[in-house]
Amino acid sequence: MNNYQFYKQEGNQYIFRNQPVFIAVLCIIFLVIAGLIFNSVRTGSYIIMAVVALIVVNFFTKKFIIDMDRKTITGKHTIFVPARTYPIENFRNFHVVATKYMGFITTNVMLSVYFEIDGKEKHLTIGQALTQKGIQKMVNETEDILNINHPENGHQRPL
Repeated sequence: MNNYQFYKQEGNQYIFRNQPVFIAVLCIIFLVIAGLIFNSVRTGSYIIMAVVALIVVNFFTKKFIIDMDRKTITGKHTIFVPARTYPIENFRNFHVVATKYMGFITTNVMLSVYFEIDGKEKHLTIGQALTQKGIQKMVNETEDILNINHPENGHQRPL
């Protein structure tokens, strides 16, 4: 049995582990800012606190599950979007989006998985990280779970 850094295995289901450290650091930064401006901009502080509450609620409702028995991937990235399930056979590729500050400092990297359903492209977000190295580890673990890039399975991902 493989020990994955980003997934928890329950039978043949692989459940993506949300990243509590990233969320905690983000919430603490926002709360410090809200505390610093509370006396001068009270409404702004309340808005920042509401954003922190949304981030925390979103953390607990976010899910990404790979079910190898049913051969499906289920994902729910935010509280505002319902959970979606796609067959693994419709998997097409991964997509990485890196946000850079001043053109060279990476501030956020997001990983999504793309599917082709009835000729239309659909995607589910897997996770986020501060570095591309962390995203590459997510891609490697997801490929390992999905058994992608093995010639015998007939489902090679294009490079």
